[in-house]
Amino acid sequence: MILVIANPKAGYLKTRNSSGSLADIHRILGNAGHVALTQNAQELEQALLAYQSSPPTVIVPFGGDGTVSAVLGAAAKVWGERVIPPIFPLHAGTMNMIAWDVYPKTAPLKALRWLVEHQANALLHSTPRYPVKTSGEQYGFVFGFGVTVNFMHAYYSLGSGPVAAAKLLAKIAWGIIRQSEFVDRLFSTVKGQQIRNGAAPQQFAWQACLALSIQCLPLRFRVSTSGGPQAQQDMCLIAGVPNKLALVLNLLRIWFGTMPASVGVERSTISSIEFQFDAPTAWQLDGDVHPPVNSIQISSAPAVQFVAME
Repeated sequence: MILVIANPKAGYLKTRNSSGSLADIHRILGNAGHVALTQNAQELEQALLAYQSSPPTVIVPFGGDGTVSAVLGAAAKVWGERVIPPIFPLHAGTMNMIAWDVYPKTAPLKALRWLVEHQANALLHSTPRYPVKTSGEQYGFVFGFGVTVNFMHAYYSLGSGPVAAAKLLAKIAWGIIRQSEFVDRLFSTVKGQQIRNGAAPQQFAWQACLALSIQCLPLRFRVSTSGGPQAQQDMCLIAGVPNKLALVLNLLRIWFGTMPASVGVERSTISSIEFQFDAPTAWQLDGDVHPPVNSIQISSAPAVQFVAME
């Protein structure tokens, strides 16, 4: 049985007639599954609890990265993080980094139709992905603070989607060249103490911090050494004080997966890291910005199977 978790705030549903799209989902599913329209985390967990004793064969988050993350967190509470049913993410949000990591962009209704047609196939292809787990029991694939949070605030102020992201990158690049106040605010410094992989505490003063377990950021920037078809249970940490001009000059190389030393950030592999901040610091997980905290720990979670189109 296929369970579709539909987020009414998802980009695909917001930009189309929502009721018409839901009718299309019901029509495609037929007798192969059910749809749960959930407005918040509580409704999502209640929807999954209805299937606690008989889990669905596949869960389909109908939304973007935030929807996938919310489904993973709720599913871990209902079934335990080691027995989450297979997930089939759709390209149905404003950002679809997780879906991109599993298979190339495909229209969400077309992908759902493919799943219905192949769900009985015993050879349905699944690949493991390793979420990032926070000390607050949230699950996601891209964690960050500093410029990544400031970027998200600016991104949402411009709207959302690839066009807004491209405009913001252009604004940042031009601002770096002109040394604008906007860029200075964007690259503000976060200070504190880090404990990496259980080692001795170290002080840090970073403008950028990302920890991710998928390969790409929006616009397909291949910044990570983790994720993809050969995913391992680790995270790629990218952190430091970027050389802004070098960052602009190397954007194309970064897009292709190279991180030149001149950019001034560390790129390493970790399994866990704990942060103690000198001042309350906002953070983001898969594009959703969370309120400031004094400390937070993240670690690699057990594998979740993601269904990939063949």
